[in-house]
Amino acid sequence: MRKGFTLAEVLITLGIIGVVAAMTIPSLITKCQKKTIETKFKEDFSIIQQVIRSNTANDVELDMAVKDGNSAFLKNFFDTYFAPYMKYSHVCYHKEGCWQNRGKNKTLSGNSAFYDNKGIGIGNNVITVKMYNGSNLCIDAWRHTYEMKNYFGINSLGQGITIYIDANGDSGPNVIGKDIYVITYTPEYGIVPAGYHESNDTINKNCSKNAKGNNAGYFCLMRIKNHGWQILDEVWNLKI
Repeated sequence: MRKGFTLAEVLITLGIIGVVAAMTIPSLITKCQKKTIETKFKEDFSIIQQVIRSNTANDVELDMAVKDGNSAFLKNFFDTYFAPYMKYSHVCYHKEGCWQNRGKNKTLSGNSAFYDNKGIGIGNNVITVKMYNGSNLCIDAWRHTYEMKNYFGINSLGQGITIYIDANGDSGPNVIGKDIYVITYTPEYGIVPAGYHESNDTINKNCSKNAKGNNAGYFCLMRIKNHGWQILDEVWNLKI
C-alpha cells in the first residue's frame, strides 16, 4: 500500500507556506532596499569628496563668490569644479529631466522640503545631475550665515553649496532622511554632512520619528555616519 498526502494535507501545507511567505518576504524586500540605499549614499558621498580632492590636487581653488538663486553662477560652478571630475549621464540647469517627477520632495515630518520644486529639484535655480549609478544630485547655492546655520547646521562665514543626494534616483519615497540626504560645501570645511556643527542631541532629534520643522531629516546623513553608515530602523520604518 502506497503512503502519501491527502489533498487536504497538501492544501494546508501550501497555506502555511503562503502565510509564512507573506509575513517574511516584504520584510526581506524592505531590508534589501535599505541596504541598497545605504550603499549608494555612502558611495555618492565618497564620489563628491573625491571631486573636491581632485580640484585640490590640481591646485584649483573653489573660491568663487556664491550667488544664491543665480543660475549662471551655479552653471559656472558645476562646469568648472564638478564636471571635469565626475561621471554622469545627464545634467539639467533648473529644468525637469534629472530629478524625480513622482510628486513632492518631503521631510521626515511629512511636509514639503524647503524650496521644493516639483520635478526640478530642491532649491531655487538649481542644477540636477543623473549619476551612472542611478542616484540623482541636486545642487543649490546659499550665501547667508543664518541660512547655512538654521537650515543646514553649518557654522560658515555665509556662503555655501548644498547637495541633495537622492540615493535611489527616480524611485520613492523621496523623503529627506530616508532616501534623500543633504551634504554641504563651504570654503572653510569642504564637503561635510548637514548638521556637522550641531550637537549629537540636536542631530538625533532632527533625524527621528519626532522630527519637526521645515528641515526635519536634514541631519540624517550625519546621524547615519555616526551610526556606522546604517539607517536607523525608527526612521526607515516611518510611514510618510
